[in-house]
Amino acid sequence: MKKNNKKILFVHQNFPGQYKHISVKLVDLGYEVHTLSIKEYSHEGMSNHSYNLIGQSSENINQWSIEFETKMIRAESAARKALDLKENGFFPDLIIGHPGWGETFFLKEVWPEAKILSYVEFYYKTTDCDIDFDKDFIEKTLMKNFDEFHIYNKLKLTARNSPFLSSYTTSDYLVCPTEYQKSLVPKILRSAINVIHDGIDTNILKPNDDVSITINKKKFTKKDKIVTYVSRSLDPYRGFHIFMNSIPEILRENPDTYIFIVGSKDTHGYGAPSPDGNFKDIFYSKIKKEIDGSKIFFLDFLEYSSYMKVLQISSLHMYLTYPFVLSWSMLEAMSCGALVLASDTEPVTEVIKNNYNGLLVDFFDSNMIAKKITKVLKNRDKFSDIRLNARKTIIDKYDLEKVCLPAHLSLIKKALK
Repeated sequence: MKKNNKKILFVHQNFPGQYKHISVKLVDLGYEVHTLSIKEYSHEGMSNHSYNLIGQSSENINQWSIEFETKMIRAESAARKALDLKENGFFPDLIIGHPGWGETFFLKEVWPEAKILSYVEFYYKTTDCDIDFDKDFIEKTLMKNFDEFHIYNKLKLTARNSPFLSSYTTSDYLVCPTEYQKSLVPKILRSAINVIHDGIDTNILKPNDDVSITINKKKFTKKDKIVTYVSRSLDPYRGFHIFMNSIPEILRENPDTYIFIVGSKDTHGYGAPSPDGNFKDIFYSKIKKEIDGSKIFFLDFLEYSSYMKVLQISSLHMYLTYPFVLSWSMLEAMSCGALVLASDTEPVTEVIKNNYNGLLVDFFDSNMIAKKITKVLKNRDKFSDIRLNARKTIIDKYDLEKVCLPAHLSLIKKALK
């Protein structure tokens, strides 16, 4: 392997995050790859530099400054580690970082000659987006007055955006995974954003007609009727409450069906936390008496090989989301040839075209969700073309090796010129 004299520093508080594939690819191509994060990370060919937090949050700080101060603590801590690296002779040619937690904020001051490529994950809008999408949930579950809660969130998110804007304007290049997420950024910055998805490994995530998985000593195969749902935190942002409301009708109409739910009730998700326990227990308790509990499996977090089997064995994969970031799980399900029933929301509609490579449904319509799932379960063979088109979409537009990694590498090489 030919050694490349260019030095690249990845910055992510929980590395590798979105950089899992591109960082390894750059090592394979001979670049000198370093990482800066709050935790230790080890990978052959990479030099990891972890930093310790300096200081702590202040008491009685202005409520709109709390998140900003937290990010500044991380920014200072990362910058001090960067200064140590600089004093020991390390000068990166390119810094590739996620500004979401603040670490990249001061790095241009440490290494003014380095180019910075920043990841644009989500710039918060204050209307017509995630925070005002689900009024019923805010009022009935969070027990909040919608108008008061919305005003509070508008101020909070405006403050949250401030360090993002600073990081974007000091960056030389910006990259974003979807057109929708790009559209949320202020218009004056959009032309600087390159839309490149992180990529899906279609060589691993692929259909498998012979797949089987054993859960609680019961073996399942493709012959079984299985509805799957994946959400890291089982939270409302991913429509967990809506899906749970649809389950009694799904099982009444399809008593031979099983529900596989992947995700943890103990992980804090997006948006406001539950006021009364976790969302899994809250919403499951509402339907528990209406269903046969042996038909629903809460699988928590799975090893990746088991997670992939869940997607491969799925008769129908349910994906719901507020207008927000796009989950890898939806694209991974499509790559596995799953039939995806998804909410008719952005950025889902950027990928799924109804009745072509998936099915779309109103996010809030639990009854229609149940009806569409029932139609699929009673006519599974009639949706094979949609499954094939789903995988083709991922191969053509989101394939890791043939589409996304080459695009990322092209942008990186441009930044290094």
